[in-house]
Amino acid sequence: MAPDVADDLPDTSLAYTRQTVTAKSALTCAFAPDLLTVELYSGEVFPAGCRRLACPACCPRLARRRALAITAVRPTRMIRMSLVAGRKDESPCTTALIRVKRTRQSLRRLGVNPGEWCFTLEKNPLDTGYHLHCVQTGGYIAQSTLQSACESAGAGIPFINAISRPGNWSSRYGLKGFGADGYGLKTYRAQDGSEQALAINNGRLEHHTSHFFTIHGHQYGVRQAERVALSLRNEGKPTVYWTTSRDEAMRIMDDPQSRQRLIASRQSPTIGARG
Repeated sequence: MAPDVADDLPDTSLAYTRQTVTAKSALTCAFAPDLLTVELYSGEVFPAGCRRLACPACCPRLARRRALAITAVRPTRMIRMSLVAGRKDESPCTTALIRVKRTRQSLRRLGVNPGEWCFTLEKNPLDTGYHLHCVQTGGYIAQSTLQSACESAGAGIPFINAISRPGNWSSRYGLKGFGADGYGLKTYRAQDGSEQALAINNGRLEHHTSHFFTIHGHQYGVRQAERVALSLRNEGKPTVYWTTSRDEAMRIMDDPQSRQRLIASRQSPTIGARG
């Protein structure tokens, strides 16, 4: 376990990605309204969910999981590109992906390795088009060089800055449209919501280059990276989850012996988090 990474991750263990029953909640998953999930080692109880991005209750929780994975990568810079698609573009995500690809190709032609990127699209506040928020790992890119590359790709005016505040703050950069700053609709901006954010991003939380999710020198798929990040957050402690009715969950939560029997009935605990 690497304490430097764990220290950067949010400090509330799995309650950070699964809202506890005692916390405020504006939404309940419509597909699992009467079910709760118990973490059998700790006795923590969380709302169960369908884990679909299209679900307004589950999407913010999934965004927070993804934010943890992005944090564990330890990106070093933030990039904003001001115009990756136009206001009347019928497929802004497709246009943006093309412009990002051309920007990265232009950087290589200029002799600069663009590194690995993870980015999300948002609508410009004045409805002038779409911009991009990105976090980067890899070598230094000068502002002037990035600007030349963006101009060549038609991607607007870029801004690049070193991440001076590591941890969950930087990992949520660009995911606020999905509620990564908290649960429920209250943290969404007025013109946004998870439904619109998903539509803009072609049904995805984010887009990333092929080697972005590399943690401690090991490359992972995005789901595996989420599990690794949660394991780091929980300092490698074993966890076992049990989803059941609300009444049964509350009984199990207060009965350590029942929890131990259920743990023993499972063939092998998942270390860190359920996938």
